[in-house]
Amino acid sequence: MEYLHVQSIEVGDDVTTVYLDQEVSDRSANDLKDGERILVDSDEFAFLYIIEDHTGFHGIRFDEHVWPDLKRGYESDTTFYLKLNESTRLTLAQFNDEMAFLLENIQGNGNYGEAFELAVKSVFE
Repeated sequence: MEYLHVQSIEVGDDVTTVYLDQEVSDRSANDLKDGERILVDSDEFAFLYIIEDHTGFHGIRFDEHVWPDLKRGYESDTTFYLKLNESTRLTLAQFNDEMAFLLENIQGNGNYGEAFELAVKSVFE
Protein backbone atom coordinates (compact mmCIF):
# COMPACT_ATOMS: atom_id res chain seq x y z
CA MET A 1 0.00 0.00 0.00
CA GLU A 2 1.29 3.43 -0.92
CA TYR A 3 1.09 6.10 1.79
CA LEU A 4 0.39 9.80 1.49
CA HIS A 5 1.46 11.72 4.59
CA VAL A 6 -0.63 14.42 6.23
CA GLN A 7 1.33 17.61 6.78
CA SER A 8 -1.35 19.63 8.53
CA ILE A 9 -5.06 19.88 9.26
CA GLU A 10 -7.12 23.07 9.19
CA VAL A 11 -10.38 23.06 11.13
CA GLY A 12 -12.98 25.54 9.92
CA ASP A 13 -16.54 26.26 10.96
CA ASP A 14 -18.08 23.83 8.47
CA VAL A 15 -15.21 21.77 7.07
CA THR A 16 -11.92 20.26 8.10
CA THR A 17 -9.26 20.34 5.38
CA VAL A 18 -6.43 17.81 5.37
CA TYR A 19 -3.21 18.91 3.64
CA LEU A 20 -0.66 16.43 2.35
CA ASP A 21 3.10 16.89 2.46
CA GLN A 22 3.09 16.80 -1.36
CA GLU A 23 0.47 17.44 -4.02
CA VAL A 24 -1.04 14.70 -6.15
CA SER A 25 -1.03 15.21 -9.94
CA ASP A 26 -4.34 16.15 -11.57
CA ARG A 27 -4.36 12.88 -13.48
CA SER A 28 -3.90 10.78 -10.33
CA ALA A 29 -6.24 12.95 -8.27
CA ASN A 30 -9.10 12.46 -10.73
CA ASP A 31 -8.82 8.67 -10.38
CA LEU A 32 -8.91 8.59 -6.57
CA LYS A 33 -12.06 7.75 -4.65
CA ASP A 34 -12.98 7.47 -1.00
CA GLY A 35 -12.33 4.02 0.50
CA GLU A 36 -14.61 4.89 3.44
CA ARG A 37 -12.62 3.22 6.20
CA ILE A 38 -9.81 3.89 8.66
CA LEU A 39 -7.16 1.40 9.70
CA VAL A 40 -4.44 1.87 12.29
CA ASP A 41 -0.70 1.39 12.33
CA SER A 42 -0.29 0.70 16.04
CA ASP A 43 3.47 0.13 15.68
CA GLU A 44 4.13 3.55 14.11
CA PHE A 45 1.22 5.36 15.85
CA ALA A 46 -0.86 6.44 12.85
CA PHE A 47 -4.43 6.37 11.63
CA LEU A 48 -4.72 5.38 7.96
CA TYR A 49 -7.71 6.62 6.00
CA ILE A 50 -8.09 4.46 2.90
CA ILE A 51 -8.56 5.88 -0.58
CA GLU A 52 -8.37 3.89 -3.78
CA ASP A 53 -7.89 4.00 -7.53
CA HIS A 54 -7.46 1.50 -10.36
CA THR A 55 -4.00 0.52 -9.05
CA GLY A 56 -5.22 -0.39 -5.57
CA PHE A 57 -5.46 1.08 -2.09
CA HIS A 58 -3.60 4.06 -0.68
CA GLY A 59 -3.37 5.10 2.95
CA ILE A 60 -3.60 8.70 4.11
CA ARG A 61 -1.26 8.66 7.14
CA PHE A 62 -2.36 10.72 10.12
CA ASP A 63 0.80 10.44 12.21
CA GLU A 64 0.81 11.37 15.88
CA HIS A 65 2.00 14.97 15.33
CA VAL A 66 -1.34 15.89 13.66
CA TRP A 67 -3.59 14.15 16.19
CA PRO A 68 -4.42 17.31 18.20
CA ASP A 69 -5.84 19.00 15.07
CA LEU A 70 -7.44 15.73 14.00
CA LYS A 71 -9.21 15.66 17.36
CA ARG A 72 -10.45 19.25 16.92
CA GLY A 73 -11.89 18.41 13.50
CA TYR A 74 -13.45 15.20 14.75
CA GLU A 75 -14.99 16.86 17.82
CA SER A 76 -16.40 19.72 15.73
CA ASP A 77 -18.24 17.10 13.62
CA THR A 78 -17.32 18.82 10.37
CA THR A 79 -16.95 17.14 6.99
CA PHE A 80 -13.36 16.13 6.27
CA TYR A 81 -11.85 16.97 2.88
CA LEU A 82 -8.48 15.84 1.58
CA LYS A 83 -6.78 18.53 -0.51
CA LEU A 84 -5.04 16.59 -3.28
CA ASN A 85 -3.79 19.65 -5.21
CA GLU A 86 -4.78 23.26 -5.94
CA SER A 87 -7.87 22.25 -7.92
CA THR A 88 -8.95 18.92 -6.42
CA ARG A 89 -10.22 17.84 -3.04
CA LEU A 90 -11.73 14.52 -2.03
CA THR A 91 -14.51 14.15 0.53
CA LEU A 92 -13.63 11.67 3.28
CA ALA A 93 -17.28 10.84 3.85
CA GLN A 94 -16.94 8.25 6.60
CA PHE A 95 -14.19 9.94 8.58
CA ASN A 96 -16.19 10.86 11.68
CA ASP A 97 -18.07 7.56 11.86
CA GLU A 98 -14.89 5.54 11.40
CA MET A 99 -13.03 7.57 14.06
CA ALA A 100 -15.90 7.12 16.51
CA PHE A 101 -15.81 3.36 15.97
CA LEU A 102 -12.03 3.15 16.30
CA LEU A 103 -11.76 5.34 19.39
CA GLU A 104 -14.36 3.21 21.13
CA ASN A 105 -12.72 -0.01 19.97
CA ILE A 106 -9.17 0.99 20.96
CA GLN A 107 -10.14 1.76 24.56
CA GLY A 108 -9.18 -1.21 26.71
CA ASN A 109 -8.37 -3.38 23.68
CA GLY A 110 -5.00 -5.09 24.04
CA ASN A 111 -4.86 -5.92 20.33
CA TYR A 112 -3.61 -2.42 19.56
CA GLY A 113 -0.81 -2.51 22.12
CA GLU A 114 -0.66 -0.65 25.40
CA ALA A 115 1.63 2.11 24.09
CA PHE A 116 -0.69 2.92 21.18
CA GLU A 117 -3.75 2.84 23.42
CA LEU A 118 -2.10 5.25 25.87
CA ALA A 119 -1.02 7.59 23.06
CA VAL A 120 -4.55 7.69 21.66
CA LYS A 121 -6.03 8.18 25.12
CA SER A 122 -3.66 11.07 25.91
CA VAL A 123 -4.87 13.02 22.86
CA PHE A 124 -8.48 11.98 22.34
CA GLU A 125 -9.80 11.80 25.92
